[in-house]
Amino acid sequence: MRREPVRTCVGCRQAQPKGMLVRLLRSPSGAVVVDRSGRGPGRGAYVCARAACVARGLERGRLSHAFRKPCEVGVNLAEEVTGLWQR
Repeated sequence: MRREPVRTCVGCRQAQPKGMLVRLLRSPSGAVVVDRSGRGPGRGAYVCARAACVARGLERGRLSHAFRKPCEVGVNLAEEVTGLWQR
């Protein structure tokens, strides 16, 4: 029996199965986008599908720390993450 990988949310710092989190990806231009396939190239960061976790992930550069590079976050990132999970 194969176990599902566990990832940590950058917002609330809780470890959860990978399938329960949304993967964020830093594009080459530095913008943070939602990785819908979960297999995009490069370093990813995971967040719970709650607006509060996305907001906490933006605090104090947590996403920049997770990506190990500066990043630009769009205004509607929290809405996109929560909307993706509700579908």
